[in-house]
Amino acid sequence: MAEEAWRERFRQRVVEAGDLIRAALQLLTEARGHLEAQMLVGDAAAVRARIQLAQGVLGSASCKLALATSLVIGAKLLALRGGSYNPLMPYDEINHLGDEYVAEMNAWARLREAGRAAEEACASIDRCNGHLETTSLLLDHGDLPGVNGFIEKERLDATTGDLEAAIGRVELGSERAFGARQDVSGAN
Repeated sequence: MAEEAWRERFRQRVVEAGDLIRAALQLLTEARGHLEAQMLVGDAAAVRARIQLAQGVLGSASCKLALATSLVIGAKLLALRGGSYNPLMPYDEINHLGDEYVAEMNAWARLREAGRAAEEACASIDRCNGHLETTSLLLDHGDLPGVNGFIEKERLDATTGDLEAAIGRVELGSERAFGARQDVSGAN
């Protein structure tokens, strides 16, 4: 009975992590929409509004990814403790689980990759926010020669660089989480 309980909780963590990663992907796509158009100092109020909208959405995506990463770690801890012969003495590694837990070991391998991708995406989101903060600061210096060029460079670094990198990592994480979900029977 206890064996089935930890396995069910493990499956739940797999499903929840995948759902959060997919939700983060939708949010990152929404953020991209706020940042696609060129930003000019002459339209500072509208640009600031777009940046604030994008940063709010990026913050929500980052929170979802951080929670997904926590669920990945929780799933690992459940497997280490629940799959051991004595729950008071958990295993050190998932690959120490017995043959009866092949599905959980396979799911963990994919879920671990999803968690790493989520962590990397969070770092890219942080860099993207840094570029957006720089853009906001540059909007206050309309008299600076070539300021629109600097603003555009920061916008492009934020979008085509860091935001696209985050989206790519989250897409990979979503694929891996889906695979983990398929590995674990009953995780519909």
